[in-house]
Amino acid sequence: MQVLVILTLIFLANSTNLFRFTVNGASDRYLLCATVTVLLFFITLIIGPSLMFQSMKGKHDRQTLLMLPASNFEKYIMRYSTWILLIPLYVLAFFGADLIQYLVNVIGGNEQVMFVTAKMIEKLGDMEHKASAYPRNEMIIIYLLLFWAHSAYALGATFFRSHKYSAIFTTVAIIVIGMLHNILVPSLGHEMEDGSVVFSASDKIFLVIYGIWALVNFWLSYRLFCRNQVIGKFVNL
Repeated sequence: MQVLVILTLIFLANSTNLFRFTVNGASDRYLLCATVTVLLFFITLIIGPSLMFQSMKGKHDRQTLLMLPASNFEKYIMRYSTWILLIPLYVLAFFGADLIQYLVNVIGGNEQVMFVTAKMIEKLGDMEHKASAYPRNEMIIIYLLLFWAHSAYALGATFFRSHKYSAIFTTVAIIVIGMLHNILVPSLGHEMEDGSVVFSASDKIFLVIYGIWALVNFWLSYRLFCRNQVIGKFVNL
């Protein structure tokens, strides 16, 4: 319901020209709507694991979780999958908000009315075309770093006891790690004349470390989940 209300307000504000969003001097009422929707799903895929304990409000919920007749691994998988179950609900909310803005614009007699879905498909097609232009090794690096960030949010969800703000704390930690990375490894890969990037042996070792680090994050997340206590301090240690 929150996503439905937020997307509806954003779609109506832009499609009815309440807010004027221009690209290269030309008004594009639906581009911002499509961009916001793509960012919503993209951010959810990255920080989704940090929401695995969002529904747990207090000590009673922790007691209920610990007393469930299931193994720790089964409990962890079910809690992890809670953010995945949100994706279909987000999709339904998006279609609902898109239908509402379409009907409002048709009733209001606005010209050039269209579905945000059509604009988003066009936007995704452009993104796919641009991504195909990148060398394969660069795309692997991007996917690997996104997977590492995903695992970091899974670790943050079980490391910080404040489930409400675990995503914020984890984001701050990722920013700090990124700053340290830029200091210790100022450049990754060497750009060739054709614009492609070639990675040295040390760069490849560094990337393997990030891949292993991501798996370790998931393992630590599970171990901390197994140590979860009803009463604790700021972190689950």
